[in-house]
Amino acid sequence: MAAVFLGMAAMTIWFWLRSCRSRLRQKDRAIQDLSARLARQQQQSFNDKNELNAILSSMVEGVMVIGRDERILYVSPNLSDMFRMRSKDVALKPYWEVIPHQQINSCIKEALKQKQAVNKEITLLGAQDIFFSLQVSPVVQEGHLSSVVAVFHDITELKKLIRVRSEFVANVSHELKTPLTSIKGFAETLGEEGGLEDAANTRKFLGIIQKQAQRLEMLVDDLLSLSAIESKEAKMDAAAQDVAPIIQSVVAMRKPAIDAAGHRITVDVPPALPKVYIDRNRIEQVFINLLDNAVKFTPAKGEVRIRARAEGPFVRVDIEDTGVGIAPEHLSRIFERFFRVDKARSIESGGTGLGLAIVKHIVQAHQGKVEVQSIPGRGSTFSVFLPLIK
Repeated sequence: MAAVFLGMAAMTIWFWLRSCRSRLRQKDRAIQDLSARLARQQQQSFNDKNELNAILSSMVEGVMVIGRDERILYVSPNLSDMFRMRSKDVALKPYWEVIPHQQINSCIKEALKQKQAVNKEITLLGAQDIFFSLQVSPVVQEGHLSSVVAVFHDITELKKLIRVRSEFVANVSHELKTPLTSIKGFAETLGEEGGLEDAANTRKFLGIIQKQAQRLEMLVDDLLSLSAIESKEAKMDAAAQDVAPIIQSVVAMRKPAIDAAGHRITVDVPPALPKVYIDRNRIEQVFINLLDNAVKFTPAKGEVRIRARAEGPFVRVDIEDTGVGIAPEHLSRIFERFFRVDKARSIESGGTGLGLAIVKHIVQAHQGKVEVQSIPGRGSTFSVFLPLIK
C-alpha cells in the first residue's frame, strides 16, 4: 500500500514539474518576445532620432527645442554655426545661457508663458549685421505645454536685396529727374512770351534740351541693357573669337576722342593669342566702356595703354591710364550701379553711372571676371579676364 502511495505521489510530482517546465518555457518565450519587441522599438526610436537629426541638419533654418522647464532639449548643428556656439553639447542648459540675446530670450519666454506662437525679426549687430526671422511655436500635448520649438531663418541676403532695390529705385529716380527738370525748365522758358524771338538764346536752350534728351536716352538704353543682361533675357551670340581685332576696332572707333583729349595710346596685343568663346558685340561694349572711362578721367595729354596676354585659363586684357585714379575706399563699390567717384565730373562728361555695372555683368555672363587696381593721382588699371576655349 505504501508503495502504491509513493508511486502516485511521484507521478503527481512528475506531472507538476512537467507543468512547471511548460509554464517556464511559455514565460521564457514571452520574455524573449518582449525583449525582441523592446529591441525593435529601441532600434526604431534610434532610427527615428537619426532621421529627425538628418532632417533638421539639412534644413536651412536653425532649430532649437526648449522644454517647459526652460532647458534646451535639442539644437540643430546649423544653429550652432549661426550663433558660433563654443560647444555643441548644450542639452539641458538654460536657453538664456546658450544664446544671450535679449530679444530672442523674450520671444522664447513669451511663448512658454502664453502658450502661443511668437514671430519677430531679430538683428544681430556686429561687423556685418545679421538678420533673422524668428518663430517660436508651443508644443501642446493633452492640453499641457511640453516644449517650444524656435526656428531661426537667416534673412540677411533678403534684407540686402531689399536695400539694393530701394537704393536702385532712388538712384534711377534721381538720375531721371535731373535731365527732366532741365528739359522742363528750358522748354517753359522758350514757351514764355517772347521766348522764341531771342534767336541766340533759343538755339542755346534747344541745344541744352537736346543734350539732356540724349542723356535720358543713354540712361534708358543702359538700364534696358543692364536689365536684360542680369535677367539673362539677352541672348549671347557667342563664337570663337580673336581678341586682337576687337581691340583694334574699339581703338579705331574712339580715336577721335583720344586725339581730341591729346592722349597718347599704345596697344600691345599679340596676334597669336588663344581664341575665346565670346559674343563679339558684348565684349566690344566692355572695351568701349573701359576705354571711354580711361579717356574721360585722364587729364589732357595723358597716356592710355592696352595690353593683352594669355594668363592661366584666361586671356587677360588690361586697360591702363594715367588719370586721376580711385581712392582705396571706393574700389569695392566701383562696379555698383550709379556709383560715381567724382559725380560732378561724371555727369559733365555724359556718363550714366551704369557703364562699369554693365561691364561687370557682361564679363560674368561669359564666365569671366573683371578687376581694378588704382593709385589716386597716378591712374587706374582695369583687367578683363575672358576664359579660353576648353
